[in-house]
Amino acid sequence: MIGLGKWTGDIETSMISGNAIVEITDNNGEYDFSVTVPSLKKLPNFRVYNIKENGNCLSGKAEIDLMGKMNVDIVVEINGDTFTGYIKVPFFGKIEIKNGRKIGWLWTNQNKFVLMLKSVADVSY
Repeated sequence: MIGLGKWTGDIETSMISGNAIVEITDNNGEYDFSVTVPSLKKLPNFRVYNIKENGNCLSGKAEIDLMGKMNVDIVVEINGDTFTGYIKVPFFGKIEIKNGRKIGWLWTNQNKFVLMLKSVADVSY
């Protein structure tokens, strides 16, 4: 599996502007995503599914409950500790994710536990 860890990227639209934080984990061989946008009080309900790997690219779908349920396309290309990507929303268009970068790493031990570590810049001694 590629892209496991904690990532951040900038989103700028006429309705949403800010930083998104995405945590990608391994859920028994399936990708699992949690998303927060600190500048928003509440995100719409969503479910990410049908994630496929192709080289260093992840693509799939998300079902978002925004004025009724709608399906959106998700594409992310990972290059080491950086990424580019977009979300394509019906009737709204493509929302680019800019300045994507990794901010945390995940280690697993036979899928029994997951340990999250912050980036070195965030650790104090």
